[in-house]
Amino acid sequence: MSKDYLKIVTPAGIAIYPHLTQPDTKFNAMGEYKVSLSVTEEEAAPITAKIDEVMEEAQGMIPPGKRPKIQEPPYYNELDDEGQETGRVIFKFKMKAKVNTKDGRTIEMSPKLFDAQGTLMTDVDSIWGGSTLRISSDLVPYYVAAVGAGVSMRLKAVQIIELKTGGGGADAANYGFEATEGFTAPQEETAQVHGFEIDDEDF
Repeated sequence: MSKDYLKIVTPAGIAIYPHLTQPDTKFNAMGEYKVSLSVTEEEAAPITAKIDEVMEEAQGMIPPGKRPKIQEPPYYNELDDEGQETGRVIFKFKMKAKVNTKDGRTIEMSPKLFDAQGTLMTDVDSIWGGSTLRISSDLVPYYVAAVGAGVSMRLKAVQIIELKTGGGGADAANYGFEATEGFTAPQEETAQVHGFEIDDEDF
């Protein structure tokens, strides 16, 4: 029987290092979907209060007689390049891309993605840092002998308020160029004519 966890939905915040359409396998071969979200301190306060409440529940999971080892909460104050607080709080969300069950099955998972109108999206190729998102998450208390007690913000779904998908594409204005008189490429002289696919990530 599954446990009912405390659920939260964030206000709109700015995405940092999102892995929401493809799992990150750098530190976990099974893969993880994850994103950090920057939110104003005022809007973050109700969420941090709920996390602290669940953190107390996690501490109650420590067996009697064990040294109380506590993990850092899944949020922290954002700092600028000079190490000064910016007035924003960063939350860290994760979801396992694959789970092995006790009966030997492997279940694949991914976060649900919705647009600003609440419509489920199935064709999002990438979500870049700087996108404005809302996150739906479970607050999961845990105790593991090796690391202690803590709270995980288990990613469930994402609402995309403003989507950033790269460095601006092939729009000259994004590179600081303005239209001027001079050479104009023939219409057929495009990358596709020569069999190339332009990918912003190549630059």
